[in-house]
Amino acid sequence: MLHYLRIFLSVFILLGTGVFLTAQQKSDSPKEADEIYTVGGEVKPPKIIHYVEPAPSEQETYVEGIVRIAAVINLDGTPSDLHVVKGLNDSEDKLALEALKQWRFSPGTKSGHPVRVKINVEINFHLL
Repeated sequence: MLHYLRIFLSVFILLGTGVFLTAQQKSDSPKEADEIYTVGGEVKPPKIIHYVEPAPSEQETYVEGIVRIAAVINLDGTPSDLHVVKGLNDSEDKLALEALKQWRFSPGTKSGHPVRVKINVEINFHLL
C-alpha cells in the first residue's frame, strides 16, 4: 500500500508576544537603526513578501506540529537572530530555520520609517 504524504505550511507571525527590547529614543536618533522594537503603538509589523516552504524531512516522515521561531527582521527585510522557541524535533526545527532564512519581508516601521522588529513566526507541519 502506498502512502502519500503532504506537508502543508501555514505561517503565522505572532506579534506582541514575549518581552523584547523596545527603544525609548526619538525617531531622529542615529542609534535607532540599531534598536530592536516590538510591534505596537507606532511600530507596525513587517510583512512577508517571499517565503520558502521547508523541505520534507526524510527521517521524520510522519511528523505533525508547530515550530515557533523568534527572529529579528532587519531594515533590508532579511531575518536574523533566529532561534527556536518551541520545536518539534531536531530535523524539523533545522528545516524550518533553513526555510525562514530564505524568507523576505517588507520591514517593520515606526512612524513611517523602517526599523528592526522582533517577531515570532510559527511554521505548521500538517500531514494529509
